[in-house]
Amino acid sequence: MKKNFLKRWVMITIIASFAGIWPEIGAAQDAVTYFQIGTEHLRLGELDEALTALTQAINLKSDYAAAYNNRGLTYYEKDANDTRARDDYLMAIQHDPTNEEAKNNLGIFYFKQGDYANAKIYYTAALPASQAQEKPYHADVYNNLGIIYAKEGMIINAEDAYNNAIRITTTKNLDYTNAYYNRGNLYYEQKKYDQAIADYTVTIDFFKSAKDMDYDYSDAYYNRGLCYFNKNQYDQAIAEYQEAININPSFIWAHYSKGYVHFLKGEYSQALAEFQQVLNLPDDFRAKEGAHSYAQLGMGLVYHKQGHYEQSLEKVKASCSLGNASACNTLKDLGQL
Repeated sequence: MKKNFLKRWVMITIIASFAGIWPEIGAAQDAVTYFQIGTEHLRLGELDEALTALTQAINLKSDYAAAYNNRGLTYYEKDANDTRARDDYLMAIQHDPTNEEAKNNLGIFYFKQGDYANAKIYYTAALPASQAQEKPYHADVYNNLGIIYAKEGMIINAEDAYNNAIRITTTKNLDYTNAYYNRGNLYYEQKKYDQAIADYTVTIDFFKSAKDMDYDYSDAYYNRGLCYFNKNQYDQAIAEYQEAININPSFIWAHYSKGYVHFLKGEYSQALAEFQQVLNLPDDFRAKEGAHSYAQLGMGLVYHKQGHYEQSLEKVKASCSLGNASACNTLKDLGQL
């Protein structure tokens, strides 16, 4: 059972300076002051104060693109679904069509909404004309473009986007592994397991060596375990699933997958223990997709192998009742449904 975790970091770009030197004094100068105050509040996470100051900057200078962008960031930080963030990014672009930061942030907004068509438009527009103009946040732009292309089934475009993100990560010496992880998912889907393992390993090694970062990277271990499973390297797969569980003891699919490999190896007591762990954990997925139904079926298979046929039938029935089509088909074949 594969559970992809296409996690991404949203790199929020905050403009720390203002474009242009204003010869006037008075209102324009005050607008800059309010912009700087608002931006500092935004950096500190003081969002209400940031909104007040940035709005004052816009009131004093109605075409202040940087202020619109940072106010949009503030709205987004308060509520990623707030359409005022989108509107402010659009105003920033209207007043400064070259504003790559606003285009990137607008792409992030649409991505969050699942509007991948618009997200792709603005991510693409946020990219510079040449590599010489690339900035660190462009790694995130390429990474998110790669996710969109992958969702659209455009595998070559997705890989190219991830490669560009990794190139920027390498050349600018960034602590950023999202593109490696997502490219690993892409390779896994293509059954390029060795390449996927290499990319997941980059992610794992980064977080293992991080000193002051609290981040759940159990999914990288889990997906690396899936690769080893598909290479029939069962002991290594079990070890990877266990690492995922060590980081996240509630990782329900890691428990199930570990139990299933133990079952394939004929290690029935270990398989039953893991399947029971699945049943002890809350199942966050819909019944027809949930791990509980698979764990019930797995226990049924174990009991059948052990000759406990009544217990086996009971577990298969329980799995079917949770929507597992394989269990229901088995009952049909046995004339029990």
